[in-house]
Amino acid sequence: MSEDNSQINFQGYNIVTILKRLEAATSRLEDITIFKNEVGEESGAAGDKGISVPGASAIAGATTNAVASAGSSSKDLADTSKDVEAEVVPPSVVAFEAFLNSTVAPFVTISNSIDPIVGEGANLLQSALAAEAEFLKVAIKSKKPDFSDPEFAEALTPINEKIGKLNELKDSNRKSEYYNQLSTIADGAPVVGWILSPTPVSTVPEFKDMASFWGNKILKEYKEKDPKQAEWVKSFYAIFDELKVYVKEYHYKGVTWNEKGKSFKEAAAGSSAAAAPVPAPAAAAAAAAAAGGAPPPPPPPPPPPTNLYEEKPASGGINAVFADLNKGEGITSGLKKVDKSQMTHKNPSLREKPPITKKPTPPKKPASLSSSSSAVPTKKPAKKELIDGTKWIIENYTAADVENGRPIVIQVEMSQSIFIGNCSDVTIQIRGKANAISVTDTKKVGIVIDSLISGIDIIKSFKFGLQVTGVVYMISVDKSDEGSIYLSAESAEQAQIFTSSTTALNVNVPEGDDFVELAIPEQFKHTFKNGKLTAEVVEHAG
Repeated sequence: MSEDNSQINFQGYNIVTILKRLEAATSRLEDITIFKNEVGEESGAAGDKGISVPGASAIAGATTNAVASAGSSSKDLADTSKDVEAEVVPPSVVAFEAFLNSTVAPFVTISNSIDPIVGEGANLLQSALAAEAEFLKVAIKSKKPDFSDPEFAEALTPINEKIGKLNELKDSNRKSEYYNQLSTIADGAPVVGWILSPTPVSTVPEFKDMASFWGNKILKEYKEKDPKQAEWVKSFYAIFDELKVYVKEYHYKGVTWNEKGKSFKEAAAGSSAAAAPVPAPAAAAAAAAAAGGAPPPPPPPPPPPTNLYEEKPASGGINAVFADLNKGEGITSGLKKVDKSQMTHKNPSLREKPPITKKPTPPKKPASLSSSSSAVPTKKPAKKELIDGTKWIIENYTAADVENGRPIVIQVEMSQSIFIGNCSDVTIQIRGKANAISVTDTKKVGIVIDSLISGIDIIKSFKFGLQVTGVVYMISVDKSDEGSIYLSAESAEQAQIFTSSTTALNVNVPEGDDFVELAIPEQFKHTFKNGKLTAEVVEHAG
């Protein structure tokens, strides 16, 4: 019999062994069920018949003590339930505060060691981020509000005030030797606006790029003179790197709001209330444990496999593979025998046949070639829209879309960028200090701007005009023709102009009450000297 049992296998297991284990598990389940029934019946009748059940008095006493303890403290727990909820700090806030301590605080320390003015700027940035931590505490308890609500704007006031003071500090210290450091902080500080962006993971690196314009200047200037300056720049860049990691983990699609929470106004009002001390929530459980109560029965074992008694393994998957392998020599019984006349190495005549090639099919012609080539593209509707409070879109404007040739005017803020595309024969005026401007595919468009934090890019534009009344540090012109740039006196001293694949571009700088026109070079002469390529501007005289 033992010999027969050793031959009965199920997917590598002996059937007899499996049955013995099942019987043991079934017996255990029956014992547990009987024990629970006996304790329930005998404990109920013990008071009437005087029957003493082992362990029943201990269980009953522990239960009574636990109920009494819970009843006496239920009122206190009900009164403090709201305070318990208020005291619980969500992981996203804990992680943000850890970011402030581990990354922002060291940056403030090194800034104070460089100069008090730089330290003041770093402290303002730290204060703005600390106010942002309070905002996140409110957001985790609140439903997503309308960003145009006054209560929401009021909650952002502490953050905006710090950024405003930081810009004032930079503007009032233009003559300072640490102006580049202040500009680095001021250009990167608007990163606190990530809380208004639906894609903060991509927003944070953009502000790092803006600040790197000044940060790279510092690295180049102090590379040999002062290593601490390079350490300062790296410490500032680390803020953006760590903030990106944080928002990617906790706020990947924007600030996380509570769909089942309070209104934003109620959450903001309740966030300032101090939390009362809360008693230990495990008091009732500890009383029950001290009374010597019996532990709950163990959970039942997992159910047996559903195909335990199947004679054949389930089809498909790894079971089918092992089923085929178990055939032994019979696994090759389904193969077709190849005759020698069909073997190329036995029959050379087969190798003489030309390879079979398939004639390629010609490409299909369009159904109506003439009608598609002569179709006139329809004009898209003009669009002027502010998206998510951070990006202006101005598209598809022509002279017919404006009244009496009036300019298109928008009022911008430092955290906002502007995109101008597919416009013609219009003038666009941008009032205030914006972040950056991108212009593409325009014709006969005039742009008047005050100041920019970053710069302006002009791509694939024809007969454009650009006038700067404030300060712009970078102007980039690519694949454009017949453009005129008018700079203010301050911009003429600080602006950098980058051009590529551009023709007939003139820059006008103020001289007294008039402007002097300077042409951007278009032609260069390249020569080889000592194995190196040298490029020189070709000047046309006469």
